[in-house]
Amino acid sequence: MKLKIGFTYDAKNDYPLHPGDNPDKYAEFDSEDTIREITDALKTSGHQIVRVGNIRSFIKQVNAGEKYDFIFNICEGIKGRNRESQAPAVFEVYDTPYSGSDALTMGLTLDKTMAKRILQYHGLKTPNFIAVKSVEELSPKKFKLRFPIIVKPSLEGTSKGISRESLCRNFTQLKKRAEWLLETYKQPALIEEFIIGYEFTVPVLGNDPPKVLPIVQTAISGKTDLGDDFYTQARVDSTDINYLCPAEIDKELEEKINTLVLESYKALGCHDVSRIDIRVDYNNEPYFLECNPLPNIGRIDVFPLVAKAMGITYEQLLCLVLDASLKRHKLA
Repeated sequence: MKLKIGFTYDAKNDYPLHPGDNPDKYAEFDSEDTIREITDALKTSGHQIVRVGNIRSFIKQVNAGEKYDFIFNICEGIKGRNRESQAPAVFEVYDTPYSGSDALTMGLTLDKTMAKRILQYHGLKTPNFIAVKSVEELSPKKFKLRFPIIVKPSLEGTSKGISRESLCRNFTQLKKRAEWLLETYKQPALIEEFIIGYEFTVPVLGNDPPKVLPIVQTAISGKTDLGDDFYTQARVDSTDINYLCPAEIDKELEEKINTLVLESYKALGCHDVSRIDIRVDYNNEPYFLECNPLPNIGRIDVFPLVAKAMGITYEQLLCLVLDASLKRHKLA
């Protein structure tokens, strides 16, 4: 059955920066090239793919009488801790089936602190952490975490707010960085023990049961042993970041990572597709960092490498994502 599928997204060109905005405010939004690549890939499914645009465009169209059988959604949302939940909630209001995780999971995963609390509840490994809303909550006498510490915004993605200064080796550095982050991003600071070692990003596909796709390993300046190095906002478009897929790891570590990733995916209530970031220490123990249920599925990210490792094309991989969602909604 050929379906009319609307494609919803937030394009960078639709949201110009205003005076006083952080330069990385719309870093998660997609370029025209990426949107076109995804559209072309989805068209190979044989369904009718219609570019809808952002959630306001969707509302305007359906209020004018437009109808879609299904929505393929990659909207990031504009602002607030619930921004990634906004599009799924609207689709539900309009009784339109859509791809990806629901509003609750989108909100829980965007809030890194909440996601880590859920993982802890389920007994899954994540670095020890605290979250603070003001520097007055930080006291050297009461601080129990092990240095080095990394300080992140609780409610951001795409490494926003993360730079080399995020890694703190003493309480003075920690307090200074937390103060800057709280002032700049106007949101809680996530303060967690930094895992020295290796970094991986792991895509997961499907439902009942979900499947871990080939593991991707991060290399910085040609090194996979990152030590205390890590991915920063400045490196998003940098040439010193490389990805190895499949990762060059032994079977035991692969199984540990796969187990942690699958259990995390299920604990957070993810659907269809997600990407989960992992650090592994020198004892070969993996730790959950964060889950992104809206991973970048354009050619600029890791999905083409994953497809190649699977022995399929990029277009075929995106069609697998679409098919997983259509099957969940009993539309395929």
